[in-house]
Amino acid sequence: MVKVAYWDTEKSGPVPSVLGQIQGTPTIKLVRPKRKAKTNKQKDVIDYNMERKASDLETFALDLMPNFVERVNGEEDFEKFQKKARKYGLPMMLFFSEDRRITNEMKFLSTEFRRRVLVAQIPFTKKENRPVFLKYGVRGQALLVVPPIDSEDGDSNQQSNEVVFDGKLNLHRLQTFFLDHALKSEVKPQSREKEREEINKAKERVKTEL
Repeated sequence: MVKVAYWDTEKSGPVPSVLGQIQGTPTIKLVRPKRKAKTNKQKDVIDYNMERKASDLETFALDLMPNFVERVNGEEDFEKFQKKARKYGLPMMLFFSEDRRITNEMKFLSTEFRRRVLVAQIPFTKKENRPVFLKYGVRGQALLVVPPIDSEDGDSNQQSNEVVFDGKLNLHRLQTFFLDHALKSEVKPQSREKEREEINKAKERVKTEL
């Protein structure tokens, strides 16, 4: 889930600029994509300052894993999530969980398949989420994918197309499931000019309807 790379400062030449300055060796840094960046090329770089123990290294790496799972807290949150999926034409990967903890597997997959699928965690511990559980007929922990929604009123007609993950929630099986149902390529964010154009078109439609 965390990729480890080694850079030999003596044999490999100058350190990549993304890593910043290296004051001495050995130096450990964690590199992860910025959460709100438009591309995965923009990175956060975090220095490791804990003890050089395996347990501390593991905690550091897993706690700071990038996480693009969107936690749903009620029907209003879920409607916003659906709207976002519809806007970008993304499949929705819905993880119905028994508690609020986001697993390392979900953190990894939400990063690996970023902009190819939208991942939500819907914890049962939030009573506001129970209508969402009922809507999809979920009674316990489950993972299901909902294909992209074509129109504003199309979500209720798409439920027959849902695919439920059937099996043990281990990384290999989950990765295969995501590969099968995510888009083949990333959806690129719209430019501001394109967004303004669409907003203006929507305003014109409203004027016409009035």
